[in-house]
Amino acid sequence: MKVGEYHYNLHGRHFRIYQCDYSDGRITTSKPVSNEPNYNDREAARKRVYELNGWNYKPKDIK
Repeated sequence: MKVGEYHYNLHGRHFRIYQCDYSDGRITTSKPVSNEPNYNDREAARKRVYELNGWNYKPKDIK
């Protein structure tokens, strides 16, 4: 993970958006993004992370 990139992680029963603030290849630390809501749905959190990072979002195929 690169410094400044966003990711999501489970926090209790919700998914929270985090931003990487340190990474040296072995250790990574992140802080929660305070102006982002908590998400009940993993896919909604994933979509928001893609938007924040400027990546092209493609929904996962559920089979």
